[in-house]
Amino acid sequence: MNAYRCVFLMGIEQALEYRVSFLLSMLSALFPIIIQTTMWNYLYRHSDASAVFGYEHGEILMYSLLAVIVSQLVSTGFEWEINSDIKLGGLNKYLVRPVGYNRYRFFWFLGQKVPRIMIILPAIVIITTAAFLQGMPITVGRAAAFFSSLVLAIILNFTIFFCIGLLAFWLTDVEKLFGTISIVLTVISGGVFPLDIFGKTAEILTTLLPFGYTAQFPVNIINGRFGWERIGMGFAFQIGWILFFLCLGNHLWKSGLRHYSAVSG
Repeated sequence: MNAYRCVFLMGIEQALEYRVSFLLSMLSALFPIIIQTTMWNYLYRHSDASAVFGYEHGEILMYSLLAVIVSQLVSTGFEWEINSDIKLGGLNKYLVRPVGYNRYRFFWFLGQKVPRIMIILPAIVIITTAAFLQGMPITVGRAAAFFSSLVLAIILNFTIFFCIGLLAFWLTDVEKLFGTISIVLTVISGGVFPLDIFGKTAEILTTLLPFGYTAQFPVNIINGRFGWERIGMGFAFQIGWILFFLCLGNHLWKSGLRHYSAVSG
């Protein structure tokens, strides 16, 4: 574990090394918030109903704010590094060292999350406190469940994108695919808008598939839309999907190594 502690600290150092890039990436989250706030304000202002798509005005604004923030917190980026390691032979050095590549990537990923967490968590606390003062059903229990689901969401998103990154063993030009997949998964995870606005079928698919558990599920815990039975079921799905993608990643890793040619690096 001492080796992985060092990897974790290296991840923090790398995240803080390029401060301008880090700050720009954080500021980029403001643009979707501004766009969505403007869009929802216009829609509710010109609607006679008090609730649109089953969400009141305050609820949809809170969802939009928290969904963007949660998406930023669980976002990855290491899949490009996996692709580079496989294509350029950088994977060689990990194969001869006494570390597991998946655990190395995981602790590096966690280390890079620390600066984001230090900035984002106070923002979440401020937003939820303001929502509580406006009368939304936010309790200590819900807050604890939200942060627990957020930890599981970070782990789940890591396992999903680790499996996606390992596709580089078989695909020649996978970098363009990463960008497309990242955008699609952000949308179908509920990171842009709640998917249940599209009806019952979309709500069922969001419940069964893993992607909604990286964004929509944590947000719907804190905004009071889920009861405790649904929250418990959601935690079971999160853990189940994490175990599934861990097994899938292990299988892809072993299969990929049989295709890997240890050249360059």
